[in-house]
Amino acid sequence: PIDIELNDDDEKLVVEAYINWIKERKQTEQVVNLRLSSPYFDVHSKPANGAVVTIEDDEGQVYRFAEQQNTGRYLAQDTIPYTFDQSFTLKIQYRDERYSASESLKSVSSIVQIDQDEIDFFGSASVELEAHCFDPGEERNFSYFEFISEKLSAPEYNVYRDDFSNGNEYYGFLLSSDLESGDQVRIRQYGLSNIGYNFWYLLILQNTQQGGPFQTTPVNIIGNIVHENNTDLNPFGFFRISEVSEQIYTIN
Repeated sequence: PIDIELNDDDEKLVVEAYINWIKERKQTEQVVNLRLSSPYFDVHSKPANGAVVTIEDDEGQVYRFAEQQNTGRYLAQDTIPYTFDQSFTLKIQYRDERYSASESLKSVSSIVQIDQDEIDFFGSASVELEAHCFDPGEERNFSYFEFISEKLSAPEYNVYRDDFSNGNEYYGFLLSSDLESGDQVRIRQYGLSNIGYNFWYLLILQNTQQGGPFQTTPVNIIGNIVHENNTDLNPFGFFRISEVSEQIYTIN
């Protein structure tokens, strides 16, 4: 065993805040998860309890969130209305510190078709899924695809921007050797703002690159949440608002 002593930084707030409007089911998910950063070798992190969490729309309407049994998970007490391109501001007060972030709801194209194929991947039979959509030609679009299944060790993600497919068909894809006939996969596409796309692109890149002598050193990715008085205390994480297209697919 080799013991490595690291210079641990001070605890910082970690924020995972999202509002999802799932178009096919006409349901919402409105969650703010708060925890504290931890040393590199720690397995568990501490929830951030007792915070005051609100979201305010650009008309001044305030929606309050309540913590669920000291878990650091805060849920909206009222449903926030579904309005495209309206701005929303997340406000968090924790340990006498104030944080805020602003985002606007972005639409997303519906998943209209899912294709399945089986390919040979390094001598192993793998399932390939493609979730097809049509890009609106009159607007800029950013999104990311998410594939979740009990048979996958972790969710799989693709990010998308319409620079080269504006007005045309595009798809998100999954390649896995763990899926078998009868397994279910939840496929989602989330609408993103431009800054949201940049954040998710860098986050996915850092978590999927394999490392090597010529790759850059990972660094903390800057999100859209700021400390209102001291940028040195900016938290980690992101505040996202998305329309979501969702399909549940069963492997053939």
